[in-house]
Amino acid sequence: MRTEIIISIMAIAVATIFSIAEPSFFTYDTLVLVAILSAELGFIALGMSFLIATGEIDLSAAGVLALSVWVYDGFATGLGFSLPLAVVAVIALAISIGFIHGYICLRMGIPGFIVTFVGMIIWKGILTAITKGEHEGYLGDKTTLFTNVLQGYVGMVPAVFIWFIVFTAIFTVLLTRTRFGSHVLAVGGNLTVARNIGVRIERTKILCFILSSLMAGVAAIFFFNRQFYVASDVMVEAPLFAICACVVGGCRAGRANIVGTSIGVITIIIIQRGLYIAGVPATLYMAAVGIVLLVFATIHIKWKEIHWVGVRRK
Repeated sequence: MRTEIIISIMAIAVATIFSIAEPSFFTYDTLVLVAILSAELGFIALGMSFLIATGEIDLSAAGVLALSVWVYDGFATGLGFSLPLAVVAVIALAISIGFIHGYICLRMGIPGFIVTFVGMIIWKGILTAITKGEHEGYLGDKTTLFTNVLQGYVGMVPAVFIWFIVFTAIFTVLLTRTRFGSHVLAVGGNLTVARNIGVRIERTKILCFILSSLMAGVAAIFFFNRQFYVASDVMVEAPLFAICACVVGGCRAGRANIVGTSIGVITIIIIQRGLYIAGVPATLYMAAVGIVLLVFATIHIKWKEIHWVGVRRK
C-alpha cells in the first residue's frame, strides 16, 4: 500500500478519535488553525525532505527561522523597506546560512547534524543577544495587500495553506521531473554509483542545505505576516517535527516522498491540536506529543517494513 494512503488513513483515524473525545475539535476555527500551522511547519519539512534524501539532516531550522523573522522585521520596520523587499533580504540570509552549513559539512567532513545543530545555537544566540530575549513587535501596517496574499483567505481556505499546496506541487516536480531531483536520490542511494554517473556530490548536497535553509526562511516570512513579532523562541520544536514528518512520510537516504511528507505534517499538527484541545497539561504537553508521534511513526515503519536508513527488510 502506498505511503500516502497509509498516512492519510492514520491521520483520518486520529482526527476521528479526537473529534469523538472532544467535539470542539471538529470546528471551523480548529480546522483553519490546523491548516495554517500545517503550512508553516510544512514549508520547513519540504526543504528538509531533499536534504534527508541525500543522507544528511538539518537541525538549524528554528534558529534560521527566528533570525529570518528578525531580519524581516528589521528591514520592514527599522529600515522602512516595503514587505516584498524585506522578503528579498530574508531569502538572501537563508541562502547564505544554508551555503555556510553545506560548505562546512562537505569541505571539513563534519556530519551535517552537528554543523546544523551548532548553527542553530549560533543563530539563536545571535538573536538572543540582539533582542536580549525580549519579544519585539512590528510597527508597520498589518493590513497590506501583500500580507493578505500570504495570510488572507481564499473563500474559507487560508491562503497560506494554498501556498503550501503550491509548494508541494513544485517540490514534487523538482524531485521527480528534474535532473537535480535525480541527483539528490542518487547521492542518498549510493555515493559510488552517483559519482560514477557524473553526479557532483558536494554541489548537490550544498544545494540541498541551501534549499533546507531557504524553506525555513520562507516559513519565517509567512509566520511573521501572521504573528507580527520577533522572538528567539519561535517554533523551537519545528526541526524535530519536520524531520518526523519526513520520516513518517517516506523520506530517507535515497528516497523522498513530497506528498507523503505534506500529509505527515498535517497529521502531526492534528495530533498537537488534538492533545491541546483534550486538555493535556502544559507541563506534559510536549512529552505527550512525543509519545504519540513515536507510536505513530513506529506503526507506520513496521507496516512498511522499513529500516530507518531506508532498506526494506524483505
